Amino acid sequence: MSRKALSIYIHVPFCRSRCGYCDFLTLAGADGRTDDYVTALQKDIFQSRDEFADHQIETVFLGGGTPSLLSLLQLADILCALRNNFNLAQNCHMSIEANPDTVSEEYLQSLWMMGFRRISFGVQSFDDGLLELMGRLHDAEKACNAVRLAHKAGFDDISLDLIFALPHQTLENFDKSLETALNLPITHISCYALSVEDGTPLAANKALVDAIPDDMQDRDMYALAGKKLAQAGFKHYEISNWAKVGFECRHNLSYWIGQEYLGLGLGASSYFGGKRRKKTDCLDDYISGNLAFAHEEEIDKSTQMAEFALLGLRLTEGISLNGFKNRFGQDIFDVYGEALNKFMAQGLLAQKGDKIALTTKGLDLSNTVFCDFL
Repeated sequence: MSRKALSIYIHVPFCRSRCGYCDFLTLAGADGRTDDYVTALQKDIFQSRDEFADHQIETVFLGGGTPSLLSLLQLADILCALRNNFNLAQNCHMSIEANPDTVSEEYLQSLWMMGFRRISFGVQSFDDGLLELMGRLHDAEKACNAVRLAHKAGFDDISLDLIFALPHQTLENFDKSLETALNLPITHISCYALSVEDGTPLAANKALVDAIPDDMQDRDMYALAGKKLAQAGFKHYEISNWAKVGFECRHNLSYWIGQEYLGLGLGASSYFGGKRRKKTDCLDDYISGNLAFAHEEEIDKSTQMAEFALLGLRLTEGISLNGFKNRFGQDIFDVYGEALNKFMAQGLLAQKGDKIALTTKGLDLSNTVFCDFL
């Protein structure tokens, strides 16, 4: 019997401190509760096993927060629970996020021995002044050292995140961060424009908000990233992601192509069986055993089609026309023909064979395109 493919995301919400721009579900100063949290996670995994007995786990991703704040024993307990309760594919790809200030050579070697094969570092910048401004706890030297130690430990799939359009950042400054990144043994890089989210300390700091580069500078930085990364042999495969050939993030690709996924842990989201589901975001509730989904939403066919189109257009290879028809039983032009034809006429989309994708111009104006599919 063939098993259905499934990806698993495990949320680890703990952080040493909360960055001023962050609006993710993270908790600072709760280090003493990690043992209770891991125990609850193990129960969460166990209670999910029967519903997914006919699934095969293709990818596992530990994200946060800062998963590398967990001890090696805690991580081992999580992986043991996964292996004992789910059908992990022989080549199941396991990833973990880490902050440079939380890892040592021994820790990284142990991650490799446990079975993690991809590590993603939240570097954000290689400028010490900007790192301090954002509330990051590492400096550029520590970030570089963490990447080198991971490579020495056996990781040949290393990703890092960079944020551009930071307050007071110049094109030259971002260029230096890109150069530093490209001199490290990385295979993947994510470049995101700074987003000012309501309710964050950054949003409340008018001086910093006013010092954020304007839209033109923002786009210049994005274009610079694309140019330099292409020259260094990185393929632009998703709006904000570049990878060496064969090192695209398998877990995130499963989201973008619309596969089912299970989220475990505080506030984790899932999508399976035509429903979107979410765990409680209250740590006390989760640790006390409130592990059922706190929210469930039936996703109708119209919404599923819209999400398939939106997520597919994030990929530079675009949407498969046959893939859309096989999945929904309708031609994509019968559903979205007006929008597709309009944006192709404007040079924001282009069709090549079975695929419709954003053009270079369209990548810069992707939000304009996406609005017509909502």
